[in-house]
Amino acid sequence: MPKAQSAAQKAKAKKGMRKKKMADPFLKKDWYVIKVPKYVNPNSGAEEGASWRVGFSPANKSRAKKAIEDRTFVVNLGDLQNEAKSNNFDDLNFKKFKFITQDTFGKLILTQFHGMEITRDKRCSLIRKWHSMMECFCDAKTNDGYTLRVKALAFTKKQNTQIKKNCYAKRTQMKTIRARMREIIKNHVSSTDLKGVVKKLSTPEIGQDIRKSCQLTFPLKTCLIEKVKVMKRPKKDTAKLLEMHDLSIGFDPIKEVAEEDDDVEVGSGAEEEPGDVEEEE
Repeated sequence: MPKAQSAAQKAKAKKGMRKKKMADPFLKKDWYVIKVPKYVNPNSGAEEGASWRVGFSPANKSRAKKAIEDRTFVVNLGDLQNEAKSNNFDDLNFKKFKFITQDTFGKLILTQFHGMEITRDKRCSLIRKWHSMMECFCDAKTNDGYTLRVKALAFTKKQNTQIKKNCYAKRTQMKTIRARMREIIKNHVSSTDLKGVVKKLSTPEIGQDIRKSCQLTFPLKTCLIEKVKVMKRPKKDTAKLLEMHDLSIGFDPIKEVAEEDDDVEVGSGAEEEPGDVEEEE
């Protein structure tokens, strides 16, 4: 026969049968504000998409700041554009920008550009039968000391008057086009700083230059930058980082309103002229 349970054992078993209260995990998170560099979209304010809020629950509260360091965030280019003005170029929402944490001030996370990549569905939509696809890798250095690894894509174009079914490029033609692509990418990157490179990646400028330059070698239909990765960066400089985010002390500038003085000067009426005072004899 089973042993009879004592009163303490029965109370302990009854206590274990109670359902545990489900706590909301979002209440345990520490919420931070992520700010992207100002040069990504200078026309947008904090309320228009220059900053986002993100929740992070560190395992150790004392090491929360260290755990956030070198954390990356992916933002779509469409979210970085100003909503008041439509994009002047084609629909560039297929580009994803990557930002890395540089410094933390309280609940504010300052980030820096870390890379760019196109979406998978965009890449798959470009691939067609009976066409040649050319990939090109190139390492280039900017004026301010950033080393970028750039990957470009190019696709051949079928002529309107051709009878042949395919439009494959020869091996020598592909080699010439790749060399020309590397030359154009190095010229674009080395002639400016990281700020200028990010602005060029936000537009189809580099791809258009490649297509125009290689037109005589073989007609190209589509040319674009598929991926960019920051390989090396200069030493961390807090002053430059704050200037990049248009901040002075690590936080958004507070607009101070000049308050009028409430004190009223006593005896500020019209002064009495000396001739108006009668002397008593």
